[in-house]
Amino acid sequence: MIDDSIIKTLLKVYDRNQKTVSIFKTKNYAQLSNPYNLYENIINSVAIEKNQNLSFAGVDSGFVNKQFNFANLIIIKEAGCIFNYKDSKLSSVKYFPKVYNLAKPYLATGSLEIEEIIWNTSILRLKKELSLSLNIIEKNPSLDFMLIDGSIIPQYISKPTKESVFYKDYFKLLSLFNSLYNISKKNKTFLVGCIEDSRGDRFFNFLKNNFFKDEIDFSLSDSFLVFSLLSKNQRTCVFKYSDSLNEHPVLKDFNSDIYNNLYVCYLKLSEDDFPLRIEFIYFKEFGLSLKEYTDFIVSNIASISSFNKRYVYPAPLIDADLQSRLKLQEIELIVQSILEKTKKMGFRLPRRESRLF
Repeated sequence: MIDDSIIKTLLKVYDRNQKTVSIFKTKNYAQLSNPYNLYENIINSVAIEKNQNLSFAGVDSGFVNKQFNFANLIIIKEAGCIFNYKDSKLSSVKYFPKVYNLAKPYLATGSLEIEEIIWNTSILRLKKELSLSLNIIEKNPSLDFMLIDGSIIPQYISKPTKESVFYKDYFKLLSLFNSLYNISKKNKTFLVGCIEDSRGDRFFNFLKNNFFKDEIDFSLSDSFLVFSLLSKNQRTCVFKYSDSLNEHPVLKDFNSDIYNNLYVCYLKLSEDDFPLRIEFIYFKEFGLSLKEYTDFIVSNIASISSFNKRYVYPAPLIDADLQSRLKLQEIELIVQSILEKTKKMGFRLPRRESRLF
């Protein structure tokens, strides 16, 4: 049976959400100007592009960890695609590196603690995705959009401690991120991160700190709140990724021209799905104001994301996810191939994966 305390906690979260929504709507905060961009409101309409003629690349990867009695094995398959649209119809699709991509194994030996395994996996996976993204842009300099599945900066989980054997690899990862930013700016390719399921609370804290700090003394996640505040085809205002930039453990590793222009917003394109969080770097070199830049990104992302009312996500990223998914047969083939070639030396799966009962 489910403990009543779990249900009570969920109801408490719901009540807090409704209280926040009530304050927001009663005081008509939606029509106030955005402190980060005075040319837009806190809530804005989304004008979906009706005549789509741009190109969108999407990159994703699938991965799995397998532990041997002597090492940790990471199996990764990265995949990318470019969707070219003509008169709002998909005119062509190109796949990278190939139409069908093989999963590849990567080995980490030594006595790795769980944190080391997590850091190594995260860094290695991101390096593969970024390298593929760079390759796509380099080979397609007229590409309009480069879409990343997830954030466009590394997350906390990707940054090892200074004592870690992977600390140097982290800075190699940062170099790849910077290379992606630079080539996107050079080619005037809009670089956008799309977060499938946001767990952040940045927008809630933005509202709380700027508008009703004295009325609310609790915390909320953005996802449910934004869903309740927005109507279909609306977006939130843009806001900075973080206000404490120099204290952010990852952002402080980037140059100021990156972290000072890293913005976030949410857009709601269906009443049957949660709002989509998007992140982007505002490149002033594109010759657009921040509002023009934001509206251009949002209107075009919206036009390629609304094919299923229960799952709103950019089509190229959906395809990249399907292409990069690891099949059980692929995993077993790699694992068994390694064990077959090393069994004479005593290498094997850990005891918990070799049980006879």
